[in-house]
Amino acid sequence: MASRRSATVLLLMLATSGCYKGTSGAAGSCAGRCGENYNSGNSCHCNDLCDRYSNCCSDYNAFCNSQASCASRCGENYNSGHACHCNDLCGRYDNCCSDYNSVCQVTTTTTTRPTTLPPVPSSPLPVTDAELSRIADDMWYSDFNSATEGVDFNLNLQGFITSTGQNTDYSSSRLFSYMNENSVFSADTFTAFTALLDNYIARTGNTESVTSAEAAENEAFLTEIMKTQVMARLHDFLRWKGIVPYDEAGFKARLEEIWFGRYSREDGRLDTSGFEHVFVGEIKNGQVSGMHSWVRFYLAEKSGQFDYAGYIFKRQPGTIGVQFRWGSVWKNLGAFFLGTSPEFDMALYTLCFLTRTDDTCQFTMAGREMRVITYSWLDRGRYLATAYP
Repeated sequence: MASRRSATVLLLMLATSGCYKGTSGAAGSCAGRCGENYNSGNSCHCNDLCDRYSNCCSDYNAFCNSQASCASRCGENYNSGHACHCNDLCGRYDNCCSDYNSVCQVTTTTTTRPTTLPPVPSSPLPVTDAELSRIADDMWYSDFNSATEGVDFNLNLQGFITSTGQNTDYSSSRLFSYMNENSVFSADTFTAFTALLDNYIARTGNTESVTSAEAAENEAFLTEIMKTQVMARLHDFLRWKGIVPYDEAGFKARLEEIWFGRYSREDGRLDTSGFEHVFVGEIKNGQVSGMHSWVRFYLAEKSGQFDYAGYIFKRQPGTIGVQFRWGSVWKNLGAFFLGTSPEFDMALYTLCFLTRTDDTCQFTMAGREMRVITYSWLDRGRYLATAYP
């Protein structure tokens, strides 16, 4: 699978402004195209991975590859059109310019992950929007199980929907036109995640009884995501702030409570959980409720369970809003990230849930302004009711 470390058209470093430019020059020249998104319709390319794939335009070096020194560039934003980089993350990704240390050692400070965390505060510390942005970025660039549009999967957007209340099918084909399943779904976290999707009753009001086998699958999924860099970084941040237990077992137990703790949406029955609502979806009052997972959408669309009707928006860095039918029941607007791993989705939603409970979670990620909405269920902050971008 193409990760954010190695895939075409991916950012590898912090960016606080747009890093990619639209194609404006002639298709065979890099004039005005340095750092562009990958476009399979172009005969040659002008981003920092074209050398790897031997498909750069002939004038790539002349237009895009001239920044070989850190002179006047120390601390710059990431720019995929540069041959080497001069910010505090280039060391992590082994793409600093050769004179980075000599030119930038005074004017920049290398950020390193602490080997020893500070003492646990006596009460939770506040989290600023700037801190949210830093940890969201850190998790985004640590999502090595992510899939990349144009490499691991392709979309067929088709109909653009301007009014979500019409319930009209504007698309005759599936949203996902290609998926490299052998690569994408081979990751252990994906395998553990997909094993959970058939553990639930679609309609609310039906008591969900968790079998021993299903409990074991929940445990296996949490165990796998706890092994990832994404979750390690989230845990470090949240325990530094005194928001979650310091030890991994305690943090894992808190995740289980947030995501798999059962509560009632209808008739007092234990008929739902945060995981079911967010990652699987439910049917309540004649409408689809929840369902904010691209993995779930892909698999349900492939099996014929979901029928894609069209899209409402598609934004960088990889979010989409779609309309679809689950059998005869409509979802007017379902939003989810594209290509992210299950651990990333759960980590980001957990971050927002614990730091901006029942509020809008606003931050910058991959150079883009982002907003995630989360709500708790009854007992404020104990169980997750919903989360979506």
